[in-house]
Amino acid sequence: MSRELEQKSDKHFMPCLNENCNHYHLLSSEELETFKNDNNYIDVLLCDECKSRKKIFHILQCMSCKTVLDFLPILEDEVPQVIYVEKCMKCGGSIEDEVKIIDVFHRHLFT
Repeated sequence: MSRELEQKSDKHFMPCLNENCNHYHLLSSEELETFKNDNNYIDVLLCDECKSRKKIFHILQCMSCKTVLDFLPILEDEVPQVIYVEKCMKCGGSIEDEVKIIDVFHRHLFT
């Protein structure tokens, strides 16, 4: 293969972090570095559609592997936020682990 045909790109395809989404999106090396320095900054790992849902839904996320498990509707007087579970089935937990929300304040979302 000729070296002229080889092209290095700064962009990489990544699957969306939302386990219910099948989209891939492009990330730059700088975005990956941002996530590496602050792994709570999940915006770079979400596709554009899921990223826009963050503004109108709560995010249910696994603390262990950072996978977004679901988006939960917010009430009129609520501010969207991240709600954590300790483990999900993707990182060795069970379905019971997925429904155990860490903060008792948010348990009303599953009733």
